[in-house]
Amino acid sequence: MKLGAKISVSMILLALLATLLAAWLAGFTIRRSFDEYVDRNLYYRLDGIRTVLADYYLDKGSWTDVQTVFDSLQLKGHGYGYYGGQAGPMSGRRANGSAMVMGMGSGDVLLLDANGSVVASSDIELLGKPVSEASIGQSLSIKVNDAAVGSLIVLNLQKGVLENEFINSLNKAILWAAVFAAIVALLLGMLISKHLTRPLAMLTNAASRLAGRDLGYRVPVVSRDEIGALAISFNNMAETLERNDRLRKNLIADTAHELRTPLSILRGNLESLQEGVIEASPEIIISLHDEVMRITRLVNELQDISLADAGELRLNRRSVSVDELAEKATLLFSGEAKQKNVNFQVDIQAGMPQIYVDSDRIVQVVLNILNNALFYTQPGGSVKLSAVLQGDSAVFLIRDTGMGIAPEDLANVFERFYRSEQSRHRAGGGAGLGLAIAKGLVEAHGGKIWAESKVNEGSIFSFSVPVSKQTAEKNNITI
Repeated sequence: MKLGAKISVSMILLALLATLLAAWLAGFTIRRSFDEYVDRNLYYRLDGIRTVLADYYLDKGSWTDVQTVFDSLQLKGHGYGYYGGQAGPMSGRRANGSAMVMGMGSGDVLLLDANGSVVASSDIELLGKPVSEASIGQSLSIKVNDAAVGSLIVLNLQKGVLENEFINSLNKAILWAAVFAAIVALLLGMLISKHLTRPLAMLTNAASRLAGRDLGYRVPVVSRDEIGALAISFNNMAETLERNDRLRKNLIADTAHELRTPLSILRGNLESLQEGVIEASPEIIISLHDEVMRITRLVNELQDISLADAGELRLNRRSVSVDELAEKATLLFSGEAKQKNVNFQVDIQAGMPQIYVDSDRIVQVVLNILNNALFYTQPGGSVKLSAVLQGDSAVFLIRDTGMGIAPEDLANVFERFYRSEQSRHRAGGGAGLGLAIAKGLVEAHGGKIWAESKVNEGSIFSFSVPVSKQTAEKNNITI
């Protein structure tokens, strides 16, 4: 069954259930109130007859020939009452002349004397017979001069015609209400199901197109509810898949490109050696060795990224001071900066606690970012390495006065093999793995890495690593 049909059926069942429950509660309350009303109405009518019978007993001193009073009231199968103090068939008025309402119940009216014997009845066949208490509908005591002289009872009490008509009308109204509610629920269910399933159908279609490699398709967002949020999440997922697919294709293409050049050099030189075009001089061997090392370095970098992505990168952690890490990076980088005529500065916040990291890996991160900064900084510019304590993390910052990074490139600088168009056209551009490796190493330490940049003003690359638990306790830092 389709979702729309399920919603429609659910709406109908819910409406019917609610209608039946409301009808049962309303019917139960109305019937109970109606029965109480009928009982009170019958009591008032019987009270008028009791007055007539009490006057009769007061006048006669006994119940002798009281059956004649019953016969004159014509009680059999009718309502009970009299006109303005004069006995007669019930006409809808009480003894005080007030109008009576609703129909009149039917049943057998009996008069019992003080001993409980039937001395008068609307049905003469009941005279002298015992009375079953279970069949008594109502009972009124008759007193004369505060002495009980008998009781007036009604046997086999049943509702009158008007009462039954009222109950039947109530049942019909409940039935029609249920039918009307079902029709309304069906119409509303169809409208609601169509409204709800239309965006779901679009999502289904979009998922099918996405499975068919149409990664550029997006779902229209037509609402701001949960389905709208689902559509937005779906579009974000599609954008991520499209971006990852593009990066995957670039990864394959760039890997092939980075391997092609050294392999071509190796092949050319080896063929030349084999054919005797050139001799195996120390310079040729060093050149071949450099190309082999270039391929090895590329493969090692790709392996590091793969291990970092899989969470299997091994880290040799130990407590180390930030000054020691900065000194190692300075020793390895300052020569290159001086050679390019770039001013290199180091500024470490005083009193920095030790951090629990793999020192070689963190130095590798710093050098990767420094080399990237040096590459984009013109001679006469500057590169600055600084470190500060922020909360429970040590934050390293590398500032440069280079050309900066365009906003459209800034979000992708940590992707593997990603290089901006400027760097692609510059001689000596790297493979584009340095920042990707830095990102993997920082995240393997439980830290974060980010970049800020303005075109023609320079960039700031920052990364944070948590302070070790032992050092944090010494410095009253909560981890």
